Amino acid sequence: MRSFMEGIVFGTVVGGLLGLLNTPRSGKENREKAKAYLEDNTLAVEDLNVSVQGLRNAIQSLTNEGLASVTTVTEDVAKSVEKFTQQVQPRINRINDKIAVLTEDMEQVAASLESQMPAATDAANQ
Repeated sequence: MRSFMEGIVFGTVVGGLLGLLNTPRSGKENREKAKAYLEDNTLAVEDLNVSVQGLRNAIQSLTNEGLASVTTVTEDVAKSVEKFTQQVQPRINRINDKIAVLTEDMEQVAASLESQMPAATDAANQ
């Protein structure tokens, strides 16, 4: 990889020198042209840096807003679930009470049926 990079640098330097030696312009014109080229590219790089920094700031701002929104929504959902649980708990208690009463009634009916069953089977056997 290093020899490849050295080759690129060497080729760039040799190509640049050959271009300068074979140009129809004078040295002063070449320097002015090179200076203008460097200034334009420097301004373009500075503009790019400003744009990248603005993009970073926008992403950071969106990230912060997103986290704040998620936190708010999470808190709201937790409060809603807690409120729902508090509202429903009395109903659940009433349902459990009714189930207990029904279970007790069914046990009484089953016991009553069991007490009548031997008499019914005794009568059928006679």
